[in-house]
Amino acid sequence: MDTIQLEYSIRGKKNKETLLFVHGAGGSMIQFHQQQEFFSAQYKVVLVSLRGHGDSPKPSPNTTDQYALNLFAADIIQLIKDIDLEHIHFVGNSAGGVIGFEVVSQMPEKFLSLTTFGTTGQMKFPKFLAPVFRGFDALMLRYFKNWYLNLMASQTALNEEAKETCLQMFEKAVAAIPHFRYNLVNYDFTGFIAQCPVPYTLIRCEFDKGINGMLKSTLKAMGANPSAKVIELKGVGHVGNLDDPVAFNNCLKDILNKLV
Repeated sequence: MDTIQLEYSIRGKKNKETLLFVHGAGGSMIQFHQQQEFFSAQYKVVLVSLRGHGDSPKPSPNTTDQYALNLFAADIIQLIKDIDLEHIHFVGNSAGGVIGFEVVSQMPEKFLSLTTFGTTGQMKFPKFLAPVFRGFDALMLRYFKNWYLNLMASQTALNEEAKETCLQMFEKAVAAIPHFRYNLVNYDFTGFIAQCPVPYTLIRCEFDKGINGMLKSTLKAMGANPSAKVIELKGVGHVGNLDDPVAFNNCLKDILNKLV
């Protein structure tokens, strides 16, 4: 399995515990710059851009099968090995949280906790829709790119600064977005969530209506796991850390403090 050398950033190298932030489809590591600034006094804070995102290279060939969830996970696992990360708290947004399920399932001994936001543990669209969604994304990004990226940003973030950051990230991920989203149409990590080997926290963002409407099976799985919990974060949407960085940082700090 060929992995890709990912763009990443580390601050707080002297600290024992690691905070690893992973973005979703179309994002990049710049989504978490404010979290790196806030947490690096206490944690080793690692930001990463997934394959085909930010300044991480695209796979070759740049095809849909190269954006499978297990390949994203393999890249992250290789990075963890390459820079020798231990005692990791994984924090994933949207598809970054889904990748977190895969990564933690493969190397649980490296992790202290798993936190996701904007993430559902199960997506149940019929598989025959995957090429339809991919085709639509590809068409819009080819012929109406600026309009479509602005629409995506306005649907992802709540305030203008957050929308601008999303737009910057999306523009660098145009070649990846249709392929990545194809692989997010149908998956199921509820079995893993029910038996997650580390404490799992779902941050439920108040205005993330699309994801919140798909959480029924995730919440059921969490109910079977004594170390899983839901934290409500008010006033934010899908990218809660960009919509209100202060509220998000305080929420995550509280989650981490309660793990001690």
